Order: sequence, then C-alpha cells, then structure tokens
Amino acid sequence: MFCQECGYRNAATAHYCAKCGTLLDPDALDDTATYQGDTDTQEVPAPPSHELPAVVIRTGGRAGEHIALREARETIGRAGEASILLDDVTVSRRHAAIEQEADGRYLVDLASLNGTYVNARRIERVRLRDGDELQIGKFKLTYLE
Repeated sequence: MFCQECGYRNAATAHYCAKCGTLLDPDALDDTATYQGDTDTQEVPAPPSHELPAVVIRTGGRAGEHIALREARETIGRAGEASILLDDVTVSRRHAAIEQEADGRYLVDLASLNGTYVNARRIERVRLRDGDELQIGKFKLTYLE
C-alpha cells in the first residue's frame, strides 16, 4: 500500500505511513506511487525497504527516523542507557521496553510516570501488531513487522 503523501510503500495492514506518519486511507490508495508537484504528476519509485521489525518516530524533530529492533529486549527512555533514546521530560528515564517472546513482540510499561499507550489505550503490557501506534510521552511511533 503506497502513501499518497510521500509515495512510501507500507505494509498492507499499516494504519500510518512508516516514513512520513500520514494516516493511510485504504480507499484512496492504489498500487502506483505518485508525487503531485506544482506542474505535472510524476511517477516516483518506492524507496527501498527497511530492516524489520522496527519502530518509526512520527512526531518531533526526529520524525521519520526508522529504528530497527535487533535485540530480544529494547528499552525506551530518556536515560543514556536506553536502546531507543527519546530525550524529553515527558519520557521517563526507563519508560518502556519492547520484548521478543515466542509469539511476537510485546510493549511493556516500566512504571512510567506518564504511561505508555498503544492505539490511544494506556497499557501495562500488550502484544504489538504491524501498524500499531505507540505513544511514549509526547512522541508517537509506529511499530512495523
């Protein structure tokens, strides 16, 4: 499924574009990636696929950054030892972790002050699915598998 905003090829189950964060509308998408410039519409090749599983930061100064999940446990926080460093006071030093288990990856809240959210629901622990929207402090991320 191609994003109409930037032309990025996303997973068929994605709710948001992994590159630019735009909400994907399956009814408005087709198999052709196009860029609508000021004069003519040009066909744009889809960018190369990224390493998966991963999270993509959708908001803030790091929007669009793709972070591959290579370890069995990736920690998220604002402390220097975090695997995924989100440097903002709305993020706890040790905020959450993404853990690999036999049946998939799980997002686990590490008793953070502001909570951890998946698809706008506060969670303690939840299995992640492709296209899930994560909120850690003021940051929104998309999980890709």
